[in-house]
Amino acid sequence: MSQLLAERRVLIVDDDRQIRRVLSEFSAGAGFACMQAINGKEGLALFQAERPPLTVTDVQMPALSGVEFLKQARALDPHAAFLVLTGVGDIQTAVESLKYGAYDFILKPVNMEELLNAAERALEHRALILERREYQALLERRVAEATRDLEATLGALEETYRSTLEALGSAIDTRDLGTQAHSRRVRGYSLAIARAHGMTGEAELRTLEHGVLLHDIGKIGIPDAILLKPGPLTPAEWKVMRTHPEIGRQLVEQIPFLRPAVPIVYHHHERWDGTGYPQGLKGEAIPLGARIFAVADAFDAMTFDRPYSRAIEFEAARAEIQRSGGTHFDPAVVKSFMGVPLGALEEIRRRSLV
Repeated sequence: MSQLLAERRVLIVDDDRQIRRVLSEFSAGAGFACMQAINGKEGLALFQAERPPLTVTDVQMPALSGVEFLKQARALDPHAAFLVLTGVGDIQTAVESLKYGAYDFILKPVNMEELLNAAERALEHRALILERREYQALLERRVAEATRDLEATLGALEETYRSTLEALGSAIDTRDLGTQAHSRRVRGYSLAIARAHGMTGEAELRTLEHGVLLHDIGKIGIPDAILLKPGPLTPAEWKVMRTHPEIGRQLVEQIPFLRPAVPIVYHHHERWDGTGYPQGLKGEAIPLGARIFAVADAFDAMTFDRPYSRAIEFEAARAEIQRSGGTHFDPAVVKSFMGVPLGALEEIRRRSLV
């Protein structure tokens, strides 16, 4: 059946045989394919089977009233068009039918031209509703497609950012003798500790990752004579070296999407007991990301060879960090760190060397 013919189908529901015959003949003459039902119950079964776009129903019928038929049929197809036939004494009932979704009601005796005009308007109204629904569905599909494309683009952009930050962190590590791949390892340790500590938010973990990769970016502003000095630094040189968190803060806060990482970059040398720098913050006044980083950074420093120190075993490093909980490190973060399986830490180190 063509779409046009499918839309020119009408179900006539009336217990008066003569009315059904007259309505069917007139409707057929106007180009409608007609179906008939002798009461609301039969009409509902036929409606459910055929789903006609237009239904003309009487109000007063045995078995199932026109209003009850209308309510149940509308539940099956809320976009179908309904016209209600009513006598003068049932106008209140006919008006009530409008509340349940009838497009219009026609008074008996039926004026056929009036009925035909109402039928055409009802079908036009239905077509408009369906067109709007189709357009809305099209918009929703386009929005969904655009959202997927945007998510893919943002994902690729974020991966580019991550790769760029990792490359920058590696460049900083390379400049500081003996710390090759340090930032990658500490990033892995920090994320493992953070998750063990209950940090599960994607934004929080991403901020931690950015802060870890950029924690030593301020060393760009430290003269090579100090940064690369093989022996101990003098008090004056230490004063200069300790400016790198401030330099890093000034660099990172100029980049909007990296700004949340500033607290880690600026406070990564603070200590739980308040003896760190640059501000001597104490306890929970130190940003959580910086407290997590401090444990991960110390663990990596102890387990990787440096020009000025030899690496120790993982278990020994873990014991040393546990001993320093409450002085150098946040005891709660240390507890979370101790809950990270040794094998997971070893795997992080292995991946960083690939």
